[in-house]
Amino acid sequence: MAALNGIVTRLFDLVCGPLGGHPAWAMTVIAVVTGVWALALFKAVTPQKRLARQRDRLVGHLLEMGMYPDHLRVLARIQKDLALANLRYLSLSAPALVALLVPMVLTLAQLEGRFAHRPLRTGEDAVLVVRVAPGADPRDAVLDLPAQLDVVAGPVVDKAGGAVAWRLRPDAVGDWPVSVLVSGRPAASVTVRVGAGLPLLGRRLGAVWWEKLLYPGWPPQPTGGSVRSWDLQYPAREMAYLGARLDWLVAFMILSILGGLAVKDLLGVEM
Repeated sequence: MAALNGIVTRLFDLVCGPLGGHPAWAMTVIAVVTGVWALALFKAVTPQKRLARQRDRLVGHLLEMGMYPDHLRVLARIQKDLALANLRYLSLSAPALVALLVPMVLTLAQLEGRFAHRPLRTGEDAVLVVRVAPGADPRDAVLDLPAQLDVVAGPVVDKAGGAVAWRLRPDAVGDWPVSVLVSGRPAASVTVRVGAGLPLLGRRLGAVWWEKLLYPGWPPQPTGGSVRSWDLQYPAREMAYLGARLDWLVAFMILSILGGLAVKDLLGVEM
């Protein structure tokens, strides 16, 4: 899983690097390309001629319903035929859904890590919350900071919840490593990203397999450590498309659909 995420991450770095200063354009390029390859994959794994015939049957049954609105017995038969035709259409489309699942999950994971939040700016605060493992005392947790990061508040200790929080403020651009020490021993390593661009942000510590798959920027959870998890609260990224502010997922869905529809006839795809 780590190797696969590493390959996908390098591919996205190649795309996002030149467009790091223009996140809306980067999202547009990625979404359109995704719509095109998803459509091409759909065509490759589905029986296109049979799919077209089933689609035509569905349309025919819908038109037939409009011709006999007052004949209940005929309508019941048409609805049965419509349901069967719909099931056959879905069964022919099912291989595409299976084939698209893994690459689409990997794509969305990369987009979430790059477009949902942005790196800090110099002088901007972020809260780092560290939760210690059962049996450890959160009051024993301290930070080993580089000179470019200052603690402006904290530590604030939640002894009952086993958590401790600091408010950090960077004064220089860069990727700054922070070590979390518990009882004087290194327990976790956090990277605070400061600057611009579209880096893959690690905001938390991944503990289970699905977190490692869906959040490739999160470092893996070390086993048997004194730190159970940490959470670095980066600011949300805001992007506008033709003056309209859209959430990254909404923008991706709209742009990828438009990109696919734009080349549907060119690729000769039946849907």
